[in-house]
Amino acid sequence: MHFDGAFLLQGASAGVLLVAPTEEHLKYVIQMHFPREMSANNTAEYEGLLAGLRIVADLGVKKLIVRGDSQLVVRQINKDYQSPLMEAYVDEVRKLEERFDDIQAEHVPEWRTTSPITCQSVLHSSYLWNQVPFCSG
Repeated sequence: MHFDGAFLLQGASAGVLLVAPTEEHLKYVIQMHFPREMSANNTAEYEGLLAGLRIVADLGVKKLIVRGDSQLVVRQINKDYQSPLMEAYVDEVRKLEERFDDIQAEHVPEWRTTSPITCQSVLHSSYLWNQVPFCSG
């Protein structure tokens, strides 16, 4: 599972790219409406991660590799770093981790350029941007 988040002019958004063992791709994009002062890239990254974890847990996945370009988020998932500002997000990740037998997180700064179908392309697709229902947080 790849996740990404961004704070754009249109607001905070996140993308999730699920890659099945059969190489099938499932793409999701989330647009969030947070107050401007609460919106940050780390918030969007965590929202993407949490959405992806919920989706794959509901699909019954038990072993998962999570890849994201946010070093902060990946380090927190791996228990290598703590930030009081993101504590509520980390707590939610820990709750979701209980639904998996094995979950690994990898920081992949260049993953966007290694796949023809990328989370970034999902996140910034003008077609999807106009078709996705809005979610509030």
